[in-house]
Amino acid sequence: MLPPPSSLPSLPPSSLLPSQLLPSSLLPSLLPSLLLRGGALSSSSSSIPPPPSLAPSLLSSLALPSSPPAAVLHMALSMMLHFFGYEYARSATLTLFTSDETGFRDPAALPFALACVFPASYVLLRAYTQLLNKLGPRKALSASALLCAMVLSLLTLLIRASPKQSPAARCLAAALFVFREAYVQLLSTQHWSFMSSIMSARTGSRWFGPIAGLSSASSAAAGLTIRPLVDRGGVHGLTAATVAALLLSAVFAERAYGISERGGFNPAKEWRREKVHRGKREKAGKAVPISDTAAALFRRVPALRFLFVETLLCQGLSTVLNVRFISFLRLAFPRDQDRAVYMGKFYAAANAASGLTQFLVLPNLMPRADKRLVWAFMPLAMGCVMIASLAAAGPSLDLIAGAFLLMKVLEYSVRGVCQELLYVPLDFEARFVGKEVIGMLGYRLGKSGTSLVLSAAGYLGGGLPLQALTSAASAMTAAWCLAIFRLLQFVPAAAAVEKKKGGRGGKVGKGVGWGGKRMAK
Repeated sequence: MLPPPSSLPSLPPSSLLPSQLLPSSLLPSLLPSLLLRGGALSSSSSSIPPPPSLAPSLLSSLALPSSPPAAVLHMALSMMLHFFGYEYARSATLTLFTSDETGFRDPAALPFALACVFPASYVLLRAYTQLLNKLGPRKALSASALLCAMVLSLLTLLIRASPKQSPAARCLAAALFVFREAYVQLLSTQHWSFMSSIMSARTGSRWFGPIAGLSSASSAAAGLTIRPLVDRGGVHGLTAATVAALLLSAVFAERAYGISERGGFNPAKEWRREKVHRGKREKAGKAVPISDTAAALFRRVPALRFLFVETLLCQGLSTVLNVRFISFLRLAFPRDQDRAVYMGKFYAAANAASGLTQFLVLPNLMPRADKRLVWAFMPLAMGCVMIASLAAAGPSLDLIAGAFLLMKVLEYSVRGVCQELLYVPLDFEARFVGKEVIGMLGYRLGKSGTSLVLSAAGYLGGGLPLQALTSAASAMTAAWCLAIFRLLQFVPAAAAVEKKKGGRGGKVGKGVGWGGKRMAK
């Protein structure tokens, strides 16, 4: 269990070493195998347990400030704290947005607010690219986290100071809701960009799943502590806890970059090289629109273009399945209490299934399986469920909930790891800028665009029948399947990734990342 956020800032950043974050009794048995599985010591050692005599030396190497696993561990903890605080922010913003005192009663307000998330994400993405170009990835992440903490704090204070049931309070609650929807991807993609920059494909195949599982577990743990926090500090206390978690997350992220700088595997080395090349191509002082940057990046790296389309369709399908699920729940459970109990059990099952997949299945599957087969499995599995839904005599709660549950598990666990592995062999701009474009614009555009289409269809047609939603979900599943099969031509085989990991752009520097990955000068 994580200690309370209020107790952690008292520890100086320099004291937060991996040996203090995990029980000492577990480190000798856990971390040697973690290093060996990355492939840094021996290409044949991933399936052979290390001799006992190696444990002390490997453990001491991890404790050094220049150890790549130590940097990854700190960044994973930073991302875990980010999602821990985000769970508080989600509950607070949803409560304020639907409150009689500060929110909206009109059901059309929520789709409209979700539609505003896309332009908000665009603004944040533009600000991030400017920070990245001027300051580099390390300072850009710190500045992003501090900016998010400041905006959350300011909006919360303004809401508390505004008269209840006033237009100002409602506008501020809507702004807080939209910002919360937008900022989560801004930070998490930067965490992943750092880790995919210093981990090899073989190491990432084994450890991306458990790293994502830490964030899932932290979200679940935060959900269990919401009620006591609300009882003590009210809804606004949740936002204060989010800010504390964000600040602590920034401390761990700064520590991770500090470790990478001392060890010579800092991704900022690639940023400095890219900055020189970018300065030759661009006029001094001329800001390039993010749309032009994304278009040029998609032309240069076709894999990102197809991944962007795949993300749009994946999130669109998830939105349709979500609407179908909620619509049927209203029919199956007319009482709010019964519906709330079922929703709680459903998301508990989704989190449990995702956690088990991330901790137990993916670490053993991804290093051995062909990544192209794993990509293809996702739409084919969803296709089988949608065929069963179409063939059913009538709507069934088991089928409708099962389809949405499967989509959530695939999206949170399998697809997330496959996507991160796709970024590993790409260059700096593709990992740090392209990932933000896809994670913020593609992800949000898929959800916001689908929400607007469904809202317009429901308004013009007098409602959305379940059969129509099932047909729409089936069509989007087919489109998602086609998008993935177009993407598969850019998913490299494991051997190709391992061959390419020796450097980016043909240049190899002195810094060595985790799993034998060489960092460019």
